[in-house]
Amino acid sequence: MNYISIQSFLKSTLKTLIMMSSLILCSTAVAQVSALKDHQVENPVDISADRLEVKQKENIALFTGNVVVSQSDMSLVSDRITVFYQGDREENNSSSISRLDASGNVVMTSKTETIRSTWGVYDFAEKIITLGGNVEFNNADGQIKSPRLQVNLTTGQITMDGGRVEGGTPSERVSGQFTPPTN
Repeated sequence: MNYISIQSFLKSTLKTLIMMSSLILCSTAVAQVSALKDHQVENPVDISADRLEVKQKENIALFTGNVVVSQSDMSLVSDRITVFYQGDREENNSSSISRLDASGNVVMTSKTETIRSTWGVYDFAEKIITLGGNVEFNNADGQIKSPRLQVNLTTGQITMDGGRVEGGTPSERVSGQFTPPTN
């Protein structure tokens, strides 16, 4: 190859890379805002399971076996859910949930997205859901895999992090596959 053809090849390759980067950035922006934006954490939470164990002194309820949690347009299915609640049941016979911890085959769904993971934490006070362990986020725009995902229920912002081992060497990275728009 001569100098002019190498220069043309490099220009063509650069244009292709810029177009692909723009496409990926557009797709990623869509995937970064969850359908759970403005989710009402104050709405009632329904939980069903095969078994329930209450540890009243510790303000914990442990649901195991085919656990299904639903709140408004969101559902969470898991092998095990630990509910942390606060409030003195003797005073007013009510309590409020402060956090849900899910473990084992966690699947969270909303109107437009499905997220699978190994574990999850729903923090009601912070209005944040964190999912971890082989996270797989799916919606109409594509699929993203990551070791950890966090959804801010107020803003709808989704953040996905790659894993790191000691010394700063990446052990797992965030990766995605996106569907380009059709003309």
